[in-house]
Amino acid sequence: MEQAMQDKLNETMEAAIEDGWNARLEDEAAAKKDTVTREQIEAAEDATKYDDDDSLEALRAKRRQQMKEAHEQKMKYQSLGHGSYDEIEEEAFLKTVTASERCVVHFYHKNFEKCKVIDMHLRRMPMRFFGTRFVRLDAEKAPFFVKKLNIQTLPCVLIFNDGVNKGRQVGFDGLGGDEFKTVELAFTFKMLQGIEEAFEPEDNIEWAC
Repeated sequence: MEQAMQDKLNETMEAAIEDGWNARLEDEAAAKKDTVTREQIEAAEDATKYDDDDSLEALRAKRRQQMKEAHEQKMKYQSLGHGSYDEIEEEAFLKTVTASERCVVHFYHKNFEKCKVIDMHLRRMPMRFFGTRFVRLDAEKAPFFVKKLNIQTLPCVLIFNDGVNKGRQVGFDGLGGDEFKTVELAFTFKMLQGIEEAFEPEDNIEWAC
């Protein structure tokens, strides 16, 4: 029975990673296009005034296309649950970590105070780092993955990129004590390829909650 579960796990993981990788290639291809800013368009308008300039219209069209692509990306993220910090069941674990390019999973115990502290910080992150899926999973209800991922100490936060585990944050290790800042924890995730947005650990970030 365990071997059958492992075979299914491997098959599902490989298929999901392949799908995620193909989607990422499409995103990267789109990202390589030169970004047209509103300032560039305004500068071009000032230069041409009321002339019928094909290059100005080309800039506008490119800007519209980029805005459309950004909107489509945002809608895709929203459909995957980005922007919120959700509880998932063990059965949803594989689908969750492979559906999004970047995913942060908190394995927790409901009675552990340190898990509650990590929860507090993680709840602040989803709206600020919209490119990452943030979820939590009750370790007591996920024995298969607790064993498979060798989770021995809680809280334990695993960081995934394209379905591949890039590292983990165990307890408050490396955070400088119990009074660490949310941005310091987030920067740990960024260093493990779990966050795409640019920021530094010294930044004074305003959080959504």
